[in-house]
Formats: sequence, structure tokens, C-alpha cells
Amino acid sequence: MKTKEMILRYAKYRIAQGINTISSIDIEDNLPKYGKALWDTVRLPSAYSREWRRIRENREYLKAGIKDVEEIKSSGESYKIWRLIV
Repeated sequence: MKTKEMILRYAKYRIAQGINTISSIDIEDNLPKYGKALWDTVRLPSAYSREWRRIRENREYLKAGIKDVEEIKSSGESYKIWRLIV
């Protein structure tokens, strides 16, 4: 499975769980575990981060039924959080 598909499925999974946000921590820590558990696929955290950036830049999240991705300002934090708007 391609990295992009894994990220979009993970985003849809979070939305189905009632979680409408995704953070850089999710992308670099939780998503690799999710990919390994479900598809026995290992990717470097940086590969997920790069692909997540491309998805946002090219608005490819529309393919997953997500209308928009909006960065939430987190003051003083070293990570980013995005709201998934459906």
C-alpha cells in the first residue's frame, strides 16, 4: 500500500472514531505503528511527514471525503495540529 493511501485511511479512521484532529506526533509516531499493525508495512516517520505535507499542499485529502485541513495554532508547542473538516 502506498504511503499516501495509508495516511488518508488513517485520517478517515480518526474521523470515524470522533477525532477530528491530527498532529505531527500522530504522523511521526502513531501512523508508523498503525501501518505496521494493519498492513505489516514499515516506513520511516519522515516518509509519512513528507507525504502528509504533499497531501495538504495538493489538497489530496479531498479524495478521503475531507473538505479542508486547517492548522490549529498551538502556542509554544514544538508540534503542529491540524483540524480535519468533513
